[in-house]
Amino acid sequence: MDRRALILATGGLLGGAGAAQVLAAGPAAADPAPPVVPVFDVRAYGAVGDGVADDTAAFRAALTAARAVPGGGATLLVPPGSYPLGESLLLGPGMTVQAHGARLFRTGNTSALVKNYASGMPAVTGYQGAGDISVFGGTWDMRGSSFTATCPAFVFTHADGFTLRDVTVLDVPQAHAVELNAVRRARIVDCLFDGVYAGTGTPAVPNRLEAVQITGATDAANLPAPAFDGTPCEDVLISGCVMRNSRPALNSPYDALCGDHYVASGDAHRPVHRNIRVLGNRVESSGAYGVRATDWVRSVIADNAIESAPVNGIYVSSGSGSALQDVSITGNTIRGAGSGGAIVVSNTAARRNSSVSVSGNLIRSVNGETAIYVNQTDGVSITGNTVATTRHPSGGNCQGIQVQRSPHAVITGNHLSDIEGDGIGVDTGSTDALIAQNTVLGATHNGISVASSEAAVRDNRITGAGTGGPAGTYAIRIGGNAVNVSCQGNVARVGEGGGAEAGVGVMAESQAAWITANDLRGWGTAVRDRGAGTVAEGNLG
Repeated sequence: MDRRALILATGGLLGGAGAAQVLAAGPAAADPAPPVVPVFDVRAYGAVGDGVADDTAAFRAALTAARAVPGGGATLLVPPGSYPLGESLLLGPGMTVQAHGARLFRTGNTSALVKNYASGMPAVTGYQGAGDISVFGGTWDMRGSSFTATCPAFVFTHADGFTLRDVTVLDVPQAHAVELNAVRRARIVDCLFDGVYAGTGTPAVPNRLEAVQITGATDAANLPAPAFDGTPCEDVLISGCVMRNSRPALNSPYDALCGDHYVASGDAHRPVHRNIRVLGNRVESSGAYGVRATDWVRSVIADNAIESAPVNGIYVSSGSGSALQDVSITGNTIRGAGSGGAIVVSNTAARRNSSVSVSGNLIRSVNGETAIYVNQTDGVSITGNTVATTRHPSGGNCQGIQVQRSPHAVITGNHLSDIEGDGIGVDTGSTDALIAQNTVLGATHNGISVASSEAAVRDNRITGAGTGGPAGTYAIRIGGNAVNVSCQGNVARVGEGGGAEAGVGVMAESQAAWITANDLRGWGTAVRDRGAGTVAEGNLG
């Protein structure tokens, strides 16, 4: 039954009185007429859009009229065409720019193409600046390779409500495509960030060019838009965007899709940003990182595809040493991560992160230190990840999963294969770890290496440890002064090319290891014990 028939049938069932009530209620229930939104077409103010005539004056006049609308809420309409601009578009509260099919480009070393503040405006605090601003569509060409003075394309500060959708940003000169400085309720959706002009030679401070910078109101060096009250960003969504560099002869790739940078001790203290969601984006090329989550809490990085990241695929840390918590990194696909690893969660020695989950990620072809690395994080959960093929540039130990100084870690259900190094390494300061139900296939060093006390190694499957043939490797290695490590119910096989010395190895500095009910058949030496107080009983092999 279709909707109309259903309504008619319902009316019939009501009877005469019921039908009268419905009819009588009809006029009162009618929706009010939508408000009339004033639209300012730049063509009506003299814009030509032929890519030759300077359209700056026409845009200035249209914007002046749009900003004068009482209460804000005007729309600036930019029809399809090509518009040379010699100054910024300064947007007021509630304004919308509709620019589908239009190309807007700079004609000199001017400021950002779009912003919500100007030099000399009164200082604002918190999120009290011009907000509820939207930009839909358009190709915004900064022509940074011709006009090289550092300048972002879009800059918004002290704002509540900013949307950027279906926008393409090209050739930004040594800066960000979008700078969010103390912004709440930001939506960056279905945008393309294609190349940045990074200047010539080696940059004085490398890796500072995120496509979308998420930063706070810290000082004039960060953004000359007072007040510098430390307001962070909150409630930011970046979704469906693509970062690439389609013109390598002209531009370089951005250093990260989003985040913030910190490189010098003189940088101002960075505020903590909340509720950042980076969902379903694609990084086709990067100069350093895929996502650089700097000082984020209560945040999600999920379902992104990162094809190339010479330093890290996803990097979560704090430049100011803030304790980060409630961060979920899930469902991402990372191929071709570099020196730092595919996923890194870390902090300074003074602070400890908590409530971090790294789950369901697919990582392939790491050429660096580790695929998943977690440091200074209490109670991290590393579950259900797939890591295939790690290599170390100098033939060292590129571990599949490495945990350091992170007590109470849970490492379960991961699948690791073709690892140049240890499959899983639980190192110093990571007491009370649970390493369970993981599969390690083909590790050149140890399958699982435990160097912290009170760890439980349960029900893992390891095949082909020590394929690189180094002396002193084991399917499961217990060392590093570890005390009270229990190793139970694991299955370890020599496998094709396996060269490890034994199924389980207990090093001389370890104490009170309990090794029981493991299936170690096929090893020349099932358990090699050099520790003190080891109990090895009920093992097969």
